[in-house]
Amino acid sequence: MTGGDELVDALHEHAGDALRVVAEYDRDGYDLRYVRDDVGARLGTRADAIHRDLVLEGISREHLEGLFDAGRLHCTMHRFDQLTAFHFADAEHTGLFVSVDSDADVPLATFADACWRSL
Repeated sequence: MTGGDELVDALHEHAGDALRVVAEYDRDGYDLRYVRDDVGARLGTRADAIHRDLVLEGISREHLEGLFDAGRLHCTMHRFDQLTAFHFADAEHTGLFVSVDSDADVPLATFADACWRSL
């Protein structure tokens, strides 16, 4: 467990040991709230590029909201062989990134709502 971060603790309840990364970001950088031990080294080589991409995705949030005309966009999800990544774009340059192992069976609405409420 994380010992004090309410969001990370809640996500651990839903994903267990499948939780990989929890990070908040803004235009200038990111704050790693949780990194599972076995993904830390890999993340170190990719984190800056991922951060830049998240900021760019956040800029397009309003476009997607207009395109779908279904209310506010809460998150996007990308599922890969090894992980599933969730991106919660809040304002134009801020948001939350969460990843879990791709075989994790998380309750999507509950998991996403916990993340969204933390922003």
